[in-house]
Amino acid sequence: MNVLLLGATGMLGKALYRTAENRNHSVTGAARSGTDIAVDIRNEGELRELIVNQNPEMIINTVAITNLEYCERNPQDAYLINARPLSFLANLAREYNIYLIQISTDNYYTGDGPKLHDEKYPVTLVNEYARTKFLAECLTNTYENSLIVRTNIVGFRGLDENPTFIEWCINTLINKKPAILFDDFYTSSIDVSNFSEILLDIADKKITGLLNISSRDVTSKKLFIESLAEGLNLDTSYTASGSVCGQKGVRHAESLGLDVTKAETILGYRMPGLHEVINKLSEEYLQGVHIEI
Repeated sequence: MNVLLLGATGMLGKALYRTAENRNHSVTGAARSGTDIAVDIRNEGELRELIVNQNPEMIINTVAITNLEYCERNPQDAYLINARPLSFLANLAREYNIYLIQISTDNYYTGDGPKLHDEKYPVTLVNEYARTKFLAECLTNTYENSLIVRTNIVGFRGLDENPTFIEWCINTLINKKPAILFDDFYTSSIDVSNFSEILLDIADKKITGLLNISSRDVTSKKLFIESLAEGLNLDTSYTASGSVCGQKGVRHAESLGLDVTKAETILGYRMPGLHEVINKLSEEYLQGVHIEI
């Protein structure tokens, strides 16, 4: 399959690129720089030229500004990157009969602890990031041959100046830096390698609509980090428990558990649990994937 991957230099983009190539797909990566083709996703003309020239059968959009503080301070930028391009992509995908996948977020739920939220559960938009990502879902949904994926991905990127959550965790643990581990912030985090395999299995079936793809387990940030530390034989005795609700700055949605029953039913297999996610992250770290990607 001829795949156009937007955001190919990001954490997820790199993992998807590798996975798609390993499955013998013909992959074209597009981003601002550093990959096959440079494109400004804000520019409809550039997107049209890219799509006409590459003639993809499937477009996967992973592009997003995910920094909550930046989105809150710069709502116009957040809109122009996170939301508006999906209007262009939906129209272009319809015009050229292309299957479109939009990678969304889980940042929609608050106040109900470790609850699992299915695809029909009402969302709550508590910050600019969530608003722009939900608008992107609405724009994507104007095209019937599209899939919106809600998830919480974790992994490695290898950029010292902009570490991922996992890279920050490992650096903090190795250097025994003081850290507060939130015991009331819940997610269903999944590593990008497992996510990429699952997403491409879903794409093979041309599933449309809205779908959760994540770990089947809901865990607090505290438990997740402690499990990662255990997997890497690192000490957490110098860390402390705390509440995300007491933090200053942008309000976070903190009850982000996702119900993956629909995805499991479609695929006929279970999504990875916490143990499998931690094992994969530990394996990749110890094998040096954090350097290669």
